[in-house]
Amino acid sequence: MITHPKTANYKNKEENIALSGDSMVKKRGKRVRKTLESAVKSNSKKPLQSVEVIIRKKVLGEAPEEHHFVVADGRKVKNIIELADALETMSEEIFRHHANEFKNDFASWVKDVFYDHSLAEDISRAKNRLETQIAVLRRLVKELM
Repeated sequence: MITHPKTANYKNKEENIALSGDSMVKKRGKRVRKTLESAVKSNSKKPLQSVEVIIRKKVLGEAPEEHHFVVADGRKVKNIIELADALETMSEEIFRHHANEFKNDFASWVKDVFYDHSLAEDISRAKNRLETQIAVLRRLVKELM
C-alpha cells in the first residue's frame, strides 16, 4: 500500500480516507475556529480604550436636497441663512400656514435637519414672523462670532 507523505503518520487506511474531501475542510475549520477563539480570549484581557467624539453642528451648512424646506408659496429653503431671508419677505398668511398653535414646521425642520435643538426651541417660542426671524438671525450672529 502506498500512502501520501502527508498522511504517512496516520495509523490505518480509514484515517487516510477520512482526511479527503469535506472531512478535511471540517477538521481545518475546527482548527481555525480554535485559533479565533484563542485570539478573542487573549484580546479580551486588554483594557478597553475610551474615545472622545466631538460633533459640531453645521448650522451654516446646506441641507441635502431631499431635506430642503418647501415653503407654501413654492420657494425652497436650503439653509438657515435662506430661512432668515425667506422670513423677511414671507406674508403673514404663509407664515401662519407653517407656524401656528398646532405645529411649527420651521422649528421641526431646524431640529430634524440641522440638529439644532436650541434654535428650534427659540423658533417655537416665537409668537410671529418677526420674532422667528430675530431668533434665526441671533443664532446666525452667535455662530459667526
